[in-house]
Amino acid sequence: MEKIIKCISRCADYLEQIVKVLTIFVLVVLITIVFFQVSRRIITSRSIIEIEEFSIVLASWLAFLSTAYAARKKVHVQIDVLTSKFPFTINHLLKLLINIMIMIACIVLTDYGFQLAERKMMIPMTVLPFKSGYWYISFPIGMIFTAFFTFDNILQELVLLKKCNN
Repeated sequence: MEKIIKCISRCADYLEQIVKVLTIFVLVVLITIVFFQVSRRIITSRSIIEIEEFSIVLASWLAFLSTAYAARKKVHVQIDVLTSKFPFTINHLLKLLINIMIMIACIVLTDYGFQLAERKMMIPMTVLPFKSGYWYISFPIGMIFTAFFTFDNILQELVLLKKCNN
């Protein structure tokens, strides 16, 4: 069982690097095109509508990839004023329960996200020459990564609880 957990953790480490690189790439492209758009607007008093729409699509991808990365690094917002006062075992059992609920929510949201993206594949974007489904697909893809990283967090919590009880 430990070999399986280590293998899943290594896969999560590898996926973390992919998500990190993708997130950095999307962020750099987004900053670059927004800078170009603002500069052009200042210089010529005109903007390029395609850049505005593309930046919205990139912001969506950035948001959902960043959510997955935050889940992996365990830097998402949490209020632990109450739980930090609990004994170690209870504290980690609560973390385990919360991670299970997050993973279930991610799985459900992934299903709905793919359904929505599939419906939006029929609808073209307002200005850009591709279907709006490519924008909406960012949501379920981000949720898949988040669910996998949360699954790894669940396994790590179980290992920690097992060590504590031994």
